[in-house]
Formats: sequence, C-alpha cells, structure tokens
Amino acid sequence: MLRYLAIPVVCVSLFTTACQTSMLKQFGEVKPGMEKDDVLDLMGTPTRTQRAQGKDRWTYVFYDNRIRFEKEVQFFEGNAVYAGDIKQPESIKTAAAVDLAHETKNREIDEQIARDVEKHRRAYEIYETQVKGDDKVRYVPAFEPIR
Repeated sequence: MLRYLAIPVVCVSLFTTACQTSMLKQFGEVKPGMEKDDVLDLMGTPTRTQRAQGKDRWTYVFYDNRIRFEKEVQFFEGNAVYAGDIKQPESIKTAAAVDLAHETKNREIDEQIARDVEKHRRAYEIYETQVKGDDKVRYVPAFEPIR
C-alpha cells in the first residue's frame, strides 16, 4: 500500500519542480513601462515596498542557486521606470555620510563656541579696566615731602 502511495507523490513533486522557473529569469522579464499589475502577476508580492520622491519602490529578495539577490522595481504614476539592482536615491545618504556631516557640523559649532568665549573674555577684561579706571591716565602732582 505504501509503495502505491509513494509513486504518485514522487511524480507530482517532479512535475511541480520541473514547472518552476528561476526568480532571476522571471525578474529579467520585468521591463520599464510595465504596469504594477503586470509586475505582480509575473513576480508576485514584493518583499518590501517604499514610497520616496514620488516613486513607489518594490524590492524583491530571492535566492537562486544559494545566491541571495535583491532587485527592485521603481514605479512612477503606475508604470515601471526602473527594474534592476537596488539603487539609492540621491537624497538617501549612508550612515557614514550622515555621521561625517554631523561630525563636521559639530566641529564648526565647537569652533564658534571657542571664538565666542574668547570674544566675551576680552570684552569682560575691557569692561573691568574701564570700571576700575585703569584705562585712564591719571596725573598725580609731585609733592615734596614735609620736613
């Protein structure tokens, strides 16, 4: 009985694996100008979706021969305008670039604070000399001592 059940299972599994096509080959069929429905019919549901700069970005993550692929399709007004490897929009910066920009900005702020502290220190010294009158020349008459 078990032998009779194993033969159909093996046949069905062979037919289903023979009908499968590579996701990489399927993605190669996605072309600019296709509508979203056509891409959904061909590739299925995307792994990630994102909307940036008026474009919808669909990311597909799949494996082909144990190699991981990440591909994306960008849509503008419902039609594909790009299909290929993941591209970062110009406005999205890497974390290292953002850190460098912040570090540069922080250095500029620290330098400005140091300049302001020095300016205020000098201004206070000038104020002190004016209040004490050290900045004025005083003439003290010369007296002869009494004998």
